[in-house]
Amino acid sequence: MSRTLWSSLLSLRVLPVLLASGLAAVGNVCSAPMHVDLPTVMKLAGASNDEIRLARAKHVEALAESKLAWQRFWPSLTLGAGYRRTDGNVQDIAGAVFDASKQQYSVGPNLMIDWSPGDMYYSALAARQKALAAEQMAEKARRDIDTQSTVRYYDLLAAEASLAIIEDDLRLTQEYEKQIGGAVDAGTAFRADLLRVKTQVSREKLSIRQHEEARDLAAAALAEILRLPAETELRPAKSDLVPVRLLDRRTGVATLISQAARERPEMKAAEAVNSAAGLESERARVAPMIPSVQAGYGFGGLGGGFNGDMGNFDETQNVFVGLGWKIGPGGLFDRQRKVIAGAQEEAAGLQAANVKAAIGREVVEAAAKSQSAHDQIAINDEAVGAAEEMVKLARERQASQLGVVLEYLLAREELTRARQSRVQSVTRFNKAQHELKRAAGR
Repeated sequence: MSRTLWSSLLSLRVLPVLLASGLAAVGNVCSAPMHVDLPTVMKLAGASNDEIRLARAKHVEALAESKLAWQRFWPSLTLGAGYRRTDGNVQDIAGAVFDASKQQYSVGPNLMIDWSPGDMYYSALAARQKALAAEQMAEKARRDIDTQSTVRYYDLLAAEASLAIIEDDLRLTQEYEKQIGGAVDAGTAFRADLLRVKTQVSREKLSIRQHEEARDLAAAALAEILRLPAETELRPAKSDLVPVRLLDRRTGVATLISQAARERPEMKAAEAVNSAAGLESERARVAPMIPSVQAGYGFGGLGGGFNGDMGNFDETQNVFVGLGWKIGPGGLFDRQRKVIAGAQEEAAGLQAANVKAAIGREVVEAAAKSQSAHDQIAINDEAVGAAEEMVKLARERQASQLGVVLEYLLAREELTRARQSRVQSVTRFNKAQHELKRAAGR
């Protein structure tokens, strides 16, 4: 079956089960291995991972807090009715005390304003920056999970490819065992040669079992990060493993670091947190000098009178406006508030510098890993070519009875080792490319 047809069938069979039918349906099809490719893995990683959902929930919370901070500028409206009765001594404005029996009732709305404009304004600006930081951290969580899922997928793919190499080697060794067995029966080979081949067969069977274990462990790790049932048997949709370059190799490390400093979500989040801390510092310095405002307006009807009189009901209005400054903690001359805000701003700046330094290190490390793995692939290609030539010569010498069985087995062992080493190099290169792409903020 061609690779294109296989991919088409995969899209038709796997994606509806995993995405349209929901993760709950996965448990019903776990009896057979489930084949996944890299695009499917990345879609599943972003669909149900708890860390991504938690980061998004924090962003929603921060965004709501930002909107609420601006909504505090709106006045509050109260609509209601009230009743008050007084019996006994009361005091008038002049100070005289006398006995009274009276009552009143009122109906109508009241508009109230209780503002601290400086605190409210800077608090709203800081909340907006915090919401931006939460948004960027949600994006960081998504990218991190995508990268981790990709790395675990390549681990599974490498384990499957290594297993295929050992199985291929076992098949050839078993065929060679039959040939040596026939030669022993014909009296043209020694039984010791046959036993040596049988030992090699047993060694390769043991290696196959070890590689199957490694594959199952890699599948379990991938199922964990995709939030699939633990018993799901995942298998790569394609058994081939080829180098995949995601970034132009002509792009220098300095360019990648500069790009990462602009594009990495954690850098944007750190800058937003730093801006929020700066606004808080300015709030501590400026807000206390801006007076608070209290105002109210009420209208409606008022009635009542002496004793049980319920009449005299007519319209009424009242207006109140006041300005004030707070002195002390949280207000004017609060030095400690300024010290705390300044320290927080400095800490936020240092944290942003630490994030930038860590990003630069990640870019350099990923670029070094990628280049090293690329060079190792070329070296392994040479080793595979030499090992294949060695196996060919050993087989020819064996056919002409100029060599021994051990030489052929050693040559095949070298070829298997070289092929497996190449698989690991290609795996490291692909993983490093994805890590470099993430590190560069792409």
